[in-house]
Amino acid sequence: MDGMAVARINGQIISWALRRSGASLESLATLKVNLERLKRWESGDESPSEGQAEELADRLGIAYPMLYMATVPPDEPIKTPDLRTLDGQPLRKPSLGLLSVLDSSRARQNWYREELIESGSEPLPFVSRFGIADPIHDIAADMRVEFRVAATTRSDLHGYEELLKSLVVRAEELGILVMRSAVVGHATTRKLSVKEFRGFVLLDTFAPIIFVNDNDAKAAQIFTLAHELAHIWVGASGISDRDPEDKESSKNPVETKCDAIAAEFLVPEAELRTYWNTGLRLESNLLNSSHTFNVSSLVILRRAKDLNLITNSVFFATVHERYEAYKRHEREAREKESRKKNRKGNFYNSFEIRNGRKFNSAVVGAVREQRATYAEAGTLFGISPGAASRYIEKMVPSG
Repeated sequence: MDGMAVARINGQIISWALRRSGASLESLATLKVNLERLKRWESGDESPSEGQAEELADRLGIAYPMLYMATVPPDEPIKTPDLRTLDGQPLRKPSLGLLSVLDSSRARQNWYREELIESGSEPLPFVSRFGIADPIHDIAADMRVEFRVAATTRSDLHGYEELLKSLVVRAEELGILVMRSAVVGHATTRKLSVKEFRGFVLLDTFAPIIFVNDNDAKAAQIFTLAHELAHIWVGASGISDRDPEDKESSKNPVETKCDAIAAEFLVPEAELRTYWNTGLRLESNLLNSSHTFNVSSLVILRRAKDLNLITNSVFFATVHERYEAYKRHEREAREKESRKKNRKGNFYNSFEIRNGRKFNSAVVGAVREQRATYAEAGTLFGISPGAASRYIEKMVPSG
């Protein structure tokens, strides 16, 4: 491997990942990497190159940084409450992609939490500030105060992307790590399924993490972010895959409560009742309200039904047609955005969003102050040590 950077991985992680997935070492063999070489990597007698290690992690279905972990994780699945949709049942068999994202998010949370504690930081005051039995309006109002969300601030934003970005920026200012990605780690071939999950929150009094599936439509991501924020305010971790515009209501009480808090946070009842004009046609009310609150007309439609501004029959007669048209519009918009990203071809544009700017900045700071090595930074970033070094040099001016 002359001229190639060597990846000093922990071969026992290969064994662990195979046990968890039920796959065999033979199944990893390719024309480029035969079984004998894989055995040497697993035993620690030989190390792969960084490129081979990245491909190995991809085939194992784990985050690239996990190959460098000094200790092997327990074999049992990660014990994160899975607050599911309509029947409230937990996810029976999470995908390797979801497990990988949870693994890397938990590792980042643990590192960042220790950084905060060592620096003398205090626990975040809003985490678990309320309980699940507290009034929805009180919780949502408190969230709006912390996020400085008001009609005047919304009117300055144009489109879903601007609102989403503003909420993410404020969340990070408050101390919440926010990560948005459409793929596992940085592997563009390993797409995250919106059908499996739209987002999750890992609760912690120092370093709560919200992960949003970036494969989802921007308007849906806004609702997901608000929903996960509600989880933090009531002190409940969870994974969510419910569609915010679903015609049915969740039967899980925590999900139902967080849905209601998110809706009140984004579209306060008192404000919507003020803007809603019973003398106008439904179409006009939906258009005016969605523009005012910067959310999709589908969210307004659902909100109007819940507040009895429209009847159930009107809601059900309208929602399916609008939802199908909305999905078509979002699909076309995402295809256009994807083509634009491909033309730019800048890895670091998405890298900042996937890891979160707050987290990236903390790692860069730790390296700069010699509290972390480039290898550790690569593990935390989910990239090779060499790529981590290039990124940090790009972010930290020389001299």
